[in-house]
Amino acid sequence: MTNRSLSAQEAHEWGLVARVVPEGKVMEAALALAGEIKDMPPLSIKAVKEAVNRGMDGYEYACRVFENLMQTEDAREGAQAFLEKRKPHFKGR
Repeated sequence: MTNRSLSAQEAHEWGLVARVVPEGKVMEAALALAGEIKDMPPLSIKAVKEAVNRGMDGYEYACRVFENLMQTEDAREGAQAFLEKRKPHFKGR
């Protein structure tokens, strides 16, 4: 609205970006984040991507999908792994 550019630090402080990485370290940070995401439940990741792509309608979509995701084998595995204090083994089912 003011036509003023924000610094990366300001954008981070305002909650507009999740993290700021040093110049020249963007690819390294992106690959590390991709590694974290690949270990997450695939059905949930797919649903999040769909919600983001739907824009403003994504919230309603996410609410509908959440109930279905809670009934999956991956949801049960995640809860069991948490209780057993181990890394979950998601299968996308």
